Amino acid sequence: MKSPGVLRDTAEVLESTLSRVDRLTVISEKEKAKVKKLLKEAAEEFRAVSEKVKKDNTQLAEFFYKKATQLKTESVDKNIEKSGKKSYIQAVKRMNLYSKSAIYDFDPDKLKELKKSYRTYIFGMTSFFILAGIYMSQIMAITALILAIPIVLSMLSLQKRGYMGLLLAFSAVPIPILQGVMALTYGLRAIENPELVSKIAQTMGKSTSFVHGYLVVMIVLSAVELYLIITGIYMLYKHRHAFL
Repeated sequence: MKSPGVLRDTAEVLESTLSRVDRLTVISEKEKAKVKKLLKEAAEEFRAVSEKVKKDNTQLAEFFYKKATQLKTESVDKNIEKSGKKSYIQAVKRMNLYSKSAIYDFDPDKLKELKKSYRTYIFGMTSFFILAGIYMSQIMAITALILAIPIVLSMLSLQKRGYMGLLLAFSAVPIPILQGVMALTYGLRAIENPELVSKIAQTMGKSTSFVHGYLVVMIVLSAVELYLIITGIYMLYKHRHAFL
């Protein structure tokens, strides 16, 4: 496999860039310290990945090497003045992000873990929409419709390992979790209260046995929804560096 060697070369290029950063005068000492920290982290990550390669991906490894070489070339005052200090620091940050996400492109097992977290999140959100349909609350039904667009967008972006998808996923989960808690507590409280069961039966025009079954489904679905969403979002956070 060629990838491990190219990744080690990438780490060496980034390490050799540090001395150039020390000689820069167009950025402040604070900015230099930040740049050096990001480059050191990136070099360490690429070196670590080179030792864990299970799937050869020479094309991507060479892409990283090319970007590292370009960054080294840019690490002189004249070039930074030409491209802009902000652009240079952004390039350093991107290289750091590349290094942290690289393991998912060279280790199929890590990619499987990532896909598992993605599927868990999808199943959790699917449970949320089903629960919104059976939970007798117009407010929750309307809320589910409003959340449908950002949730679907997050799913599509997560599939492509887009960072925006991760942000959308984090922003979308509070309401589904709140609904899950409300439906679970309502179902548990109602199923233990014969008077409330009778009232629900009258409202729905169904028998009390049907309402008992309905409440059991609500309780189980609420518990499943909470488990899947909380587990899914935790797993996505755990693999947050996979997203660019």
